[in-house]
Amino acid sequence: MSVHRFYAPRVEAPGSELRLSPEEGRHLSRVLRLRSGARVQVFDGRGREHEATLTDDDPRRPVLRLGPPVAAVAEPRVRVTLGVTLLKGRKLDTVIRDATALGVAEIVPLLTHRAQAGGFGRDGASPGDRWRGIAIAAAKQCGRAVVPAIHPPARLPRFLEAARPEAVRLLLAEPTATGPGPASAGLDALRNTPRPAGAVLAIGPEGGWTDDETHAAEAAGFRPLTLGHRTLRAETAPVAALSILRFAWDDL
Repeated sequence: MSVHRFYAPRVEAPGSELRLSPEEGRHLSRVLRLRSGARVQVFDGRGREHEATLTDDDPRRPVLRLGPPVAAVAEPRVRVTLGVTLLKGRKLDTVIRDATALGVAEIVPLLTHRAQAGGFGRDGASPGDRWRGIAIAAAKQCGRAVVPAIHPPARLPRFLEAARPEAVRLLLAEPTATGPGPASAGLDALRNTPRPAGAVLAIGPEGGWTDDETHAAEAAGFRPLTLGHRTLRAETAPVAALSILRFAWDDL
């Protein structure tokens, strides 16, 4: 039987008490209907996880007493930063959920020439709270004790400039965008080189990268990479790319 897990940003020493947030409290009391004495686990989103006992089942702010630490699920050895272009509707919600389960360390929504900023208001406000909540829920479900950082949207040039020079930098390209050169051989090259400590992966919009964006990325040290002969949907490509890279790096 699986143990119910809850998120709390401040996890103190064993024996201390903490109150869950209203969102976590509603899930505990109204969805799971747990009562005082129930044993659960709580994690802080930064890698710490503890056993805990529900001591007060007040549905407004349940109280947990922390028990001993538990071994958290190991994080991937390759720290991946995912830059993914804003998509129509709430498709980016799905990307954030799946990327969290696949172990990314941070996610940067990208503003590109063909970005679909459907999740933004006219004033440019970001739905960052919703994205953060999706990442927390995904971490709870998949067993991670780490919640990836969700950064504010950034324009592509800024993202390219901020990419760590020591990391492997990859630009996912459509099959028709490249010939049988370094891009199509990229996966073989990745399998035959030492596993990197970090990687930065940029994934474009439904209409693909513009030539100027591709050239700018290559100038910043990004290697174009394709995943085969089929064109994938924009919300599917991140899951496929991350899964393939984890396998190539023996980092599942």
